[in-house]
Amino acid sequence: MVRGQILAMFVHLLFLGQAFTIMLVYIWSRRNPFVRMNFFGLFNFQAPFLPLVLLAFSLLLGNPIMVDLIALIICGAGIAAGHTYYYLEDVLPNLRNGFRPLKTPTILTRGTGHDNHGG
Repeated sequence: MVRGQILAMFVHLLFLGQAFTIMLVYIWSRRNPFVRMNFFGLFNFQAPFLPLVLLAFSLLLGNPIMVDLIALIICGAGIAAGHTYYYLEDVLPNLRNGFRPLKTPTILTRGTGHDNHGG
């Protein structure tokens, strides 16, 4: 959270909604690798390439170079955060001797019927 606020001050934005959206798109695309996508009817691609396609489209919109650089930083931060979460939540636990470092606090799962092990 603090890192996000520091990054937001660096790029002169107070809200990193675009980075959060790209992070969610990245996680979805990694969890659904075989989904075929079509971008405006121009070309087809697999879901894991969706964050990169959105980044390329953002850069092709014809904005001034400074806006493109800020978009590149924000999207890059979203992709990096999404990849970190995907690795810690989906890859690391499935490795030999792997573990799950990200756990929901018990106080949030109590009474919901879910446990901290994804159940």
